[in-house]
Formats: sequence, C-alpha cells, structure tokens
Amino acid sequence: MKTGLFIRKYDEVEWEKMNKNKCVFLGSEGCIYKLPHKNEIVDLKNKIKDMEIHIITPLVSQMNLQLAKDAIDDLISANAIDSITFNDYGVLYYVANKYKYSNIKFYLGRLLTKSFSDCPWSDHLNRNEEDFVKKYMNGFALNDPRKIKMFKDMGIEGAHLSANHKNAEGLKEIAQNGFDIIVHLNTIIGSSSRICSQAQYHSLSYPACKDKCEKPAVLRLSKVWSLKEDGYIEPSKEVKRMVPDYYVAGNITYYRNPDQELLLDMSHLITYGVEDSHFGAYVYA
Repeated sequence: MKTGLFIRKYDEVEWEKMNKNKCVFLGSEGCIYKLPHKNEIVDLKNKIKDMEIHIITPLVSQMNLQLAKDAIDDLISANAIDSITFNDYGVLYYVANKYKYSNIKFYLGRLLTKSFSDCPWSDHLNRNEEDFVKKYMNGFALNDPRKIKMFKDMGIEGAHLSANHKNAEGLKEIAQNGFDIIVHLNTIIGSSSRICSQAQYHSLSYPACKDKCEKPAVLRLSKVWSLKEDGYIEPSKEVKRMVPDYYVAGNITYYRNPDQELLLDMSHLITYGVEDSHFGAYVYA
C-alpha cells in the first residue's frame, strides 16, 4: 500500500510531507471549484521528482457540467496526471470515451461506491437479520463480477472505498477481481448533496463560500426524536455510542473512520491508502 495525501487546495500542500510521500490526491468529492488548475499540477510535478498526481473530481450539477469538462480537459493536457477519480457518472462517461486510449488510470470515487455499511448504525439496523442478509447488506455494489467487468470495459481500473470492519470481506472480493483498491484511511462519507450545505446556511455563493468550506462545521448529537414521548429526549448511551461526530465541508459530510488500524493490517490488498489532510486536525481532535 502506498500512502497519499488528499488535499483540496494547492496552497494547502505541505512540502515536507509531499517530499516524503511523493503521492497526492488533489481536488474534491463535492465541489467543482476545488479542482486544481493546470499550472498548479505542472508546478508540483516540476518541484518534486517522481511525484504521483491523482485528481479527484466531484459530483457535478447540470449547470456546471461544461465547466467540469473544460477543467478536466485542461488538466489532462498537462500530461502530468497519474489517475482521475470520478464521483459523477456524466463526467465519467465523457472522459472515459474521449480519453479511452490515454495512459491515465480512471477510478470510481466514493460517491459512486457508497454502501449501506457506511451508515454508522447499520449493524443496529441489521441486528435481527440472518447472517447472509447482513453479509449482502454490508457489501459493496462492486461485489458482483459482472459490474466489475462492465466498468473494466469502460476503462475503469479501480475504486475509492470507505472501508471498515463491516465491509472488509467485500473489499477482499473486489481486490480478488483485479481492481485497484484506494481506501480512505481516516474518513468515511456519511452523506452528500448537490446543494452546498454551508453556502446555503451562510447565504453565500462562490467564491465567498470558500472560507466556510475550508473550516468544516462539526455536528454532534444533542437530542433524538421519540414517537413514544412525542418530542425530543436525551439520547441513551447506546445511541450516543452509535452516532459519531460529523464534519460538514461544503456538500459532503464525513465522520471519523474507527477502523484505521484494521485497514493498515489489510494493506497488502490496498493499492493506495489516502489520508485526508484537510480533516486531520478535526478528525483526531
């Protein structure tokens, strides 16, 4: 497993870490305006010899689809990218068809590989199910050789996964089918939306919303709704244990991955282990 840093803005690059890792995932899973510029990746490639540059592209609204296409075309023209990750099928189809014979690897992003096991309380929801149902529910959509073949035929060579103890068996199956596995070590995506939560909450639009996005809001469980009491009540210890703190950055909500040590033990199956540098201070607080 090679470790790479997930960075959303070029000016967040920590050069000491970059020189050590020589592997970076630049971009965003949720915001088109976070894509790096061509001159930034060229500069990065020139500054650090043998640097691996992986681009993460976001969920894209119809209004921003052409902007996304133009930005990705420009990045590809730099001839400095090792892979592109897609979190939007429309963008994936466009790039996979236009650049079918390029040397760039194409990967599925976490918004396209989300699973039921990403829900922190999925075990609670599955508590009365048979073992075979639990295994199925905790698997990935890619735990089907036919789907992997379909994506391979499109030129897709791997997938970003939010992995944990519940879907570890599913991860093994995907690796055995010859897919590159990119695991995000310290975060799991809880939810996503096409509307930017922080921009909407603060009544801002781009670029004024950028400062808010770069300071993730922390959501902590306060009360739970009770049908029996017909109102909000204090959560039980069990509920508090199940519901983690959430970190809202733009239109993506993350929470800490509690199984990082397990993933490190499975490193022989993982092509890249991604550390989210943006959330490091928040996730480990």
